[in-house]
Amino acid sequence: MNKVSVVIPCFNSGEFLDEAVQSALAQTWTNLEVVIVDDGSTDPLTLRLLDESRWPRTRILRQGNAGPAAARNHAVREATGSYILPLDADDTIEPTYVEKAVAVLEARPDVGCVYCKARKFGAEQGPWNLPVYTLRELVIDNVIFVTSLYRKTDWERVGGYNEKLRHGVEDYDFWVKIVHLGRDVVQLEEDLFNYRIQKSSRTSSFLEGRSNVVETYAEIFRSNIGFYAEHADVLFEHRFGLYDELHYWRSRYGRLDAFLNGHPRLLGFLRAVKRCLSMYVSRTRR
Repeated sequence: MNKVSVVIPCFNSGEFLDEAVQSALAQTWTNLEVVIVDDGSTDPLTLRLLDESRWPRTRILRQGNAGPAAARNHAVREATGSYILPLDADDTIEPTYVEKAVAVLEARPDVGCVYCKARKFGAEQGPWNLPVYTLRELVIDNVIFVTSLYRKTDWERVGGYNEKLRHGVEDYDFWVKIVHLGRDVVQLEEDLFNYRIQKSSRTSSFLEGRSNVVETYAEIFRSNIGFYAEHADVLFEHRFGLYDELHYWRSRYGRLDAFLNGHPRLLGFLRAVKRCLSMYVSRTRR
């Protein structure tokens, strides 16, 4: 059995960390280790839990706060497994996830990433309805969550996670690089990953700041320009499709638009509602 390393970056996540670790240790694939990187935690609960922990098959590494990408890179460098499964400190996995994902990687050398269907829990509950992976979807935006199994050798080939991406979606950049190696992606048809929704999270904070979003996606584009150049037709097809939709709605509701422009207070109120709805949709997709 090839060893699997479950890597968990942790920053002030002591409230949920034990649940995440226990879900990793409960896997039916027994040749498994857990590597936790404390990313400069400061809260007493997390520090006490890490200092007093007695988890089997688990190592705890420490570093100054440098962000999830740097913490994952640190964990993967120290990992002894052939396969890597990242897991955020507030999420959990079902007992058979690793075993079923490993079976795909061992049967298919062309596959670089195996993930599954997922469910939300915590502040929201129910299926996490991400779009199904296709190359086209990945070119437009990320549809693969971070807790997906891959080979450590592929991590080495792409240079790990991009540590410039301190604000978020560093996993998107990583999957683009893996796919650009020529690897395929497989999704298991079971809910084997549990994504915790919190009222406030790094993802929600990231999406609320337009400048951070623009800066982040610009960095992803620059660091993967070969990938996006190869699939430029997808980007422009998507762009002009959005133009078509905008033209349709403007032609249909042109009079309403003119009315709203003549009533700026009402227009401002509707724009505020639109922003709130957009934030809600973004949070439910991730």
